[in-house]
Amino acid sequence: MNLVQKANTWRELLVERLRGAQGGAQLLAELQTLRAPSEGEFAAGVLDLWLTVRDWLRRRLPAQVAEVDDPREALLRLRDQLSALEERLKSQETVLRGASEDVARGIDVQIRKARAQVNRLNKNLEGVSFGSIQGIRVRQNPVEKMEQVLRALRDGAAQALLVQADLPIEDALDQIFQRFGGGRTGGQKLLDYREYVHLQVEVRRKAGADWEIANPGRLSTGEAIGVGAALMMVVLTEWERDAMLLRGKKSHGSLRFLFLDEANRLSHDNLGVLFDLCQALDLQLLIAAPEVARAEGNTTYRLVRKMTADGREEVLVSGRRTRAEA
Repeated sequence: MNLVQKANTWRELLVERLRGAQGGAQLLAELQTLRAPSEGEFAAGVLDLWLTVRDWLRRRLPAQVAEVDDPREALLRLRDQLSALEERLKSQETVLRGASEDVARGIDVQIRKARAQVNRLNKNLEGVSFGSIQGIRVRQNPVEKMEQVLRALRDGAAQALLVQADLPIEDALDQIFQRFGGGRTGGQKLLDYREYVHLQVEVRRKAGADWEIANPGRLSTGEAIGVGAALMMVVLTEWERDAMLLRGKKSHGSLRFLFLDEANRLSHDNLGVLFDLCQALDLQLLIAAPEVARAEGNTTYRLVRKMTADGREEVLVSGRRTRAEA
């Protein structure tokens, strides 16, 4: 009788533990279908209950733990295995944090390379002046909201979003951008270093010492074209330098040509500004503009299309260059 009462007590405790255990509902349903052991068939009923519980435990516990006869030794092995898993998890989190820092470090490297390229452009722009423009420079300014994203990647604050297994990388990048960049969409921008910097062209006039933003509304047409042409030529010079970095030295230079077609808005003064720029950059200019015929310092070509006596069409080209006064 005492053994039956003891078995029922342990059975009630088992049912209570299964109600709070994860995945214990299935075993609880199986136990409820089994009859409670009576006095006459006490051994068979308890054995059926124990076999059912033991099979459930074997499915839940690791094999190296479930196969141990002594429960205390099994618990010790389970504790050791749990400690090893915790150490492994910490190590993997450290590696993942380092991977996030590597992403930020790679972006920083690209930004530094871009800054070095901008410095080379500004060095090539030194001494370039034309018209009322005394100097041109390019400034590289950081984008504040993207700096916050980069700081989160560098410090590991965005790590939790990157390692979620059920979250696609595109959605993770969008959430990082929303949380740290203040935007709704645009997670693809996080891996593009160009989104972290803002390039700004500034000019300094001969009449002042301050630098101002090259605003098209404050520049004349000739000055705007001149600033753009100067930047274009120094960029092309850098491209040529990079292309020839691992090649043999050429015996001839590049063909420095600037083409402007249908420049109808250029006035006589604007053309003079462009001519000054071309002379400063050692640049050849081929331009189609109505005011070229009245400008100085250039060769004006005139094209006349006519029909010959035999019905053919020909174009007569004549050139005129203004002679400088002695």
